[in-house]
Amino acid sequence: MTTTDNHTFRLSSSLFYYHKMTGRRSPRRTCPEGIETGTKHLPKKQLTSSTRSTMASIRDEQDRKLCPVTGIFRDISADYHVSSRVLGTGHYGCVRECRHRLTGNTFAVKSVDKSKARRLDHLRREVYLLKKMKHSGIINMVDYYEDADDLHIVTERYTGGELFDRISDKTTPDGCLSEEEAAGIIRSLLKAVVYLHNNDIVHRDIKPENVLFESSRKGAGIRLIDFGLARRHLPDDPPMANPVGTAYYMAPEVLEHRYGKACDVWSVGVIAYILLCGYPPFNGQSDSAIFDAIREGCYDLPEPAWSSKSVKAKSFIFSLLRMDPGLRLTADEALNHPWIQGSCSNNTEEGKQDDATARLNSLRKEIQKPGASVDDARKEDTMTKIKSLRQTIKSLRISVHPRAA
Repeated sequence: MTTTDNHTFRLSSSLFYYHKMTGRRSPRRTCPEGIETGTKHLPKKQLTSSTRSTMASIRDEQDRKLCPVTGIFRDISADYHVSSRVLGTGHYGCVRECRHRLTGNTFAVKSVDKSKARRLDHLRREVYLLKKMKHSGIINMVDYYEDADDLHIVTERYTGGELFDRISDKTTPDGCLSEEEAAGIIRSLLKAVVYLHNNDIVHRDIKPENVLFESSRKGAGIRLIDFGLARRHLPDDPPMANPVGTAYYMAPEVLEHRYGKACDVWSVGVIAYILLCGYPPFNGQSDSAIFDAIREGCYDLPEPAWSSKSVKAKSFIFSLLRMDPGLRLTADEALNHPWIQGSCSNNTEEGKQDDATARLNSLRKEIQKPGASVDDARKEDTMTKIKSLRQTIKSLRISVHPRAA
């Protein structure tokens, strides 16, 4: 039996069990007059208000037992055709495409196997938070359903892929994204984080895998997703203690079991670092090794990836990866950092200046290396590149160091 067949069988079984226990179908499939949709049944015998109230109480209790997350049994297949095509998988379920039966609109649905989920209260909190949040940089929940086996969260479908994949595709020994592109992504991500923090919500698992592009077009917006570990945290609440998240992006105070909203800002700083060079600032062969590196707090900006990066970009990284969360920029302050708020064209030109200078020095070393054998054609090609780079540097109006002139 295939995975799709298994899911269909489980869904059918849960519906059959629900119908047998309650003697009714999903609430959405019954008309107010008591005539079931799509049948020719006559109206049912009228019941007294007392009897109806008793039956409603019994059904509500059965709903709460079968559906502990939402407290309401709802059949997703009544409203949506759920495709067998899997868009992604997780620890407790998968994401598939679904189509609304009436409008024909396409969405994504995350189906979580409740028997595998460790904490149902986390699922309950995720649904609650998604219902409350409305922001252009955060995933938009359309609806939710729960049956005896699964919780289904229907959301808008974003087709541009994960930020993680963009990093994987763009990383080279010389770096990853341009400063302009990286700053644009971080700006959008920070706007979402500012919205969360202003509403006393902490995400606690910000990472490239949880950032989706709305579409594949150039300059497409991003959406922060997966609020399974998110929670409310009010200003007067005691520090959070449960160390959750993904190793590479966890703040040092999270590892010390005493943290607040600043942990999200640290995660954004780690992502910014990766966007600029293609690798994480704190690395290791295991989670424990990564945690040791984070606790030590030391990271480098090695060449060649960082040789062409602007001073403002490096300042931004330093400001977010501060070990002391009290000295770290808040999300709102980070959004107003010169690298983020400054002219994108200025940031880009500064990066191009440093990059052009670095390439110019590299070409000079190539033709001046002692004992190097360079034929005339190759030397001529190299000199042509040097002249081109000189023109680039002049057009950017920079002052090259005398020894590189």
